[in-house]
Amino acid sequence: MAGTTLYTYNPIQPNQIRLVKFVQDGDHIRAVFETFSFEEPLPVYRSISYTWASDGGRPQKDFKMEIDKRQLPVLNTLQPFFQALRSRNMLLDGKWWWIDSICIDQANLEERAHQVGHMDVIYRQAESVIVWLGEPSSDSELAIDFIKLLDKTSRRKLSVAELRATLQQDHYRVHWKALTNFLSRRWWSRIWSVQEFVLAPSVTFWCGMRNVSRVAVCRSIGIADKCTSTGVKETLAFTHGNNRRRAWDLYKASKKPGANLSFSLLALAAYFCCMDASDDRDRLYGLMALATDRSMLEIDYLLSTEEVYARFTRSFITHYKSLDIICFASTYTPPSGSIRPSWVPDWQKRNPVVIPSMTSQSSKSHVGNLRSPRHLDIDPSVYYSACKNKEAVYAFEGSALQVRGVVVDTIDGLAGSRQFEMVQSSEWNSAQSSCCSGSPCSTTAILESVCRSVAFDRFDRFLRYPMPTADFFRDFIRLLNRIITTSKESVPRDLLDWFQWTRSLQIHGRSFEDILHDSFQADDDSSGPAPNIDESQHKTFFGRFFDTVVRLSFRLM
Repeated sequence: MAGTTLYTYNPIQPNQIRLVKFVQDGDHIRAVFETFSFEEPLPVYRSISYTWASDGGRPQKDFKMEIDKRQLPVLNTLQPFFQALRSRNMLLDGKWWWIDSICIDQANLEERAHQVGHMDVIYRQAESVIVWLGEPSSDSELAIDFIKLLDKTSRRKLSVAELRATLQQDHYRVHWKALTNFLSRRWWSRIWSVQEFVLAPSVTFWCGMRNVSRVAVCRSIGIADKCTSTGVKETLAFTHGNNRRRAWDLYKASKKPGANLSFSLLALAAYFCCMDASDDRDRLYGLMALATDRSMLEIDYLLSTEEVYARFTRSFITHYKSLDIICFASTYTPPSGSIRPSWVPDWQKRNPVVIPSMTSQSSKSHVGNLRSPRHLDIDPSVYYSACKNKEAVYAFEGSALQVRGVVVDTIDGLAGSRQFEMVQSSEWNSAQSSCCSGSPCSTTAILESVCRSVAFDRFDRFLRYPMPTADFFRDFIRLLNRIITTSKESVPRDLLDWFQWTRSLQIHGRSFEDILHDSFQADDDSSGPAPNIDESQHKTFFGRFFDTVVRLSFRLM
């Protein structure tokens, strides 16, 4: 390589972009930079979405390219991508490229902030985006072939039963494993790759010399969502892929004429908090190109992570006159010893244990969700808003948040969960017994109330329709009757787990288990046909139970 002097970037203006073109190949790659203005038409260019480091490693720059007879260190993960370009005769085809680690002076925090602010334009205007998943593995070809098969299958419009009858056979077990491995590649867990996946008009996945379209990948994830016994849905890899699919569906719908859909930064941060980020500030910054309310937060890499999170929370409260964001602080909690205020959500929370919140429904667009576009239209009569149209009353005093609230009710008892064990202490029992002096409810009324609570008193997962009380309660009682008697083997494991954590729940001074025993001794109707225990059937009691209690990761349903 000519010379050993390291390349020094020439500064660019906030309204400019730096593109790269590869002009010579051989023992090394020679390239040229050119600067263009966002205020003028940009040349045709491609972009790449990739990871800066290999699995479990840190970014390394062990090879260099030549620019202006000087050396520019380049990430190791790009080297096999350049080889793939060579093999496809695309390296020297004269096209411009935008590659973040090359085209942004990463050492210049001001330039970095400006370029991050342009990410939406950069990816929306790219001719195409190539998702580079890396070199092939032992089952990557099988995964891509299976994705293409699922894509073709999805276009046949088969019923769920027909899909399962075919695709859940033992023959396909290795195929589902290959798909899981495909979705487990590091790119899928990278926070920056979310907006790169969603915004680009054309996306193709490359794995070695094989490729597959974004459409095919999303359709395969959609079928995996319906094939519940394959083991794919229980993986974090599926969550990474499925949330991307949902975000892309919503983004496409938002671009249709007359559409009035929004992407709140709050919802995006909550959905994608389990992603990887080498800089925790990017858990917000890395999603802002998607957010329709991104003006609330200025990109500033001179601020600490704590300052960025606190500034976002303050801005949300001030902008929307709403305290909904602090509901997330009870779930997205900082680690022990953190100096962050308790009212500020910590978006570094990995794999959060979450409970669906009414504040996340579509009636509050400033909170938002990734709900399927076909489920966004809701009858205003079922909107949930505890404060109606009242604005929050609040004041900031240094790091403290002062608010005005009301006492709603008194807690009668506590139940635990798989993640949080609750023990009814003697102090608690004596305290709650003194506040439950009202007229006692009947056993049936208590159990019906529990059933309604578990299902959120809603018929569907998007909470649009009231729960059919008689049907759901009948299934609820029949399933619990099996637990109390000797038929536990016919009860889904998830419902058994829930009962173990709920049996000691105190209701009017009695445990939930005692109330159940009293109910069955009173010969309540617990007979009849077997309840539907297919969790994919959302409009059943067990389907609703599975959504609200088991599928906790979908906080913003």
